[in-house]
This record gives sequence, C-alpha cells and structure tokens, in this order.
Amino acid sequence: MAKVIRSRWVYRPEGKWHRYLPRRNDAVKEFDYVKRGASLQDFAVSLPEEEKPQTPPKLWMAWLYRDLAGEPKWTKKYVENLFGADYKVGRMEVFRNSELINEELWKVKHLIELRPVTFPKGEPTEEDVYTTRLSPDGTCEIVPNAPTPSEEHLQLFDKSRQWTRRELGRDLAKKYHGYKNLFEADVYTNSNIIVAK
Repeated sequence: MAKVIRSRWVYRPEGKWHRYLPRRNDAVKEFDYVKRGASLQDFAVSLPEEEKPQTPPKLWMAWLYRDLAGEPKWTKKYVENLFGADYKVGRMEVFRNSELINEELWKVKHLIELRPVTFPKGEPTEEDVYTTRLSPDGTCEIVPNAPTPSEEHLQLFDKSRQWTRRELGRDLAKKYHGYKNLFEADVYTNSNIIVAK
C-alpha cells in the first residue's frame, strides 16, 4: 500500500508521528546581549593605572562606515534610533558619553567608527558654538572669526563633475579587482586618465 502524502505539517520526533503541532520558529531572532553575557559591562577592560585616562571624554564622535545592506531589521532600528531616520554613511554624529548611549552604541559597534572628542585649546562656550571645527581625529578647536559655511558652499560648482553613487562604486570595484592604484604623479598611469572626474 502506498504512503498517503498529507498536506498538513507533520512533526516526527523519535520515529513517532504527531500531527497538528505548531510549526517551529527557526528564524534568526534578535540577540539578547544581557541574557547571553555580551553586554558592555561584561566586556569591561581593566587597564593599568598609568594607561587609564585622567578624565573620561564627555562626548563621542561616531559615524557609519558601511551600508546596512544585509543587516537584520532590529540592527537597522538601532541605527535609526541613534543616527536618525535620514542616516548617511560617513556623516559624523556627536553623542554624550553616558551609560545609556554607550549601551546603544555597543549594539552597532560592528557598523560604526567611534572616537572621543577632545578639546586641546579648551572647551567652547555658548558664543563659540558657530566657530568650532570638529576634525575626523576627534579634536574640537575654536576658530575665531570663521564664517559658517552653507550647504551650497560644500557642493561642487559643476554638477556634471560630481560622482554619482553608481559611478563611484563601479570605479572603486574596478580598482579593487584590478589591484591598480591611481595617482596623479604615477609614471605607470596613462596620460589620458585624470583623478577628478
């Protein structure tokens, strides 16, 4: 006699047939950092006294260094909570150095670059807010009499010479897979190639 093919889901542990059981959920679930012992407090590093900073930084500077393609939805939610709904890769954001913010940054540590903000020439006051410059290494300096640049000043004048996302990705992939570096003063670079598009 032939075996009847059933349209129902059947669970067969230890050779016994069970029907009408709920389907198991084998999907990837959100990682619970506290339950698994992977929170920020569990990874606290005990530094020697001479290597510890005298005062912890008041601010962190962070930015996303890669796109969120392939990341689960809860990681995208963490990034959206930290960097806003209009987050962009490479745009710097400043965060307070508090326990709550540090726990949230810990969950997206594989996506961000994090540096402390230092003030080598003193902290800015309320009047110096528009004349401060934050460099990528984390130093915040006060620039007296500095004009505040607008968004139009930061863009290129000739829009046709600005890279699109597709052109930049294609060019970088071509250089990466061809293992070729392109420099202006390189003797092996063809004469008809320019660095700026």
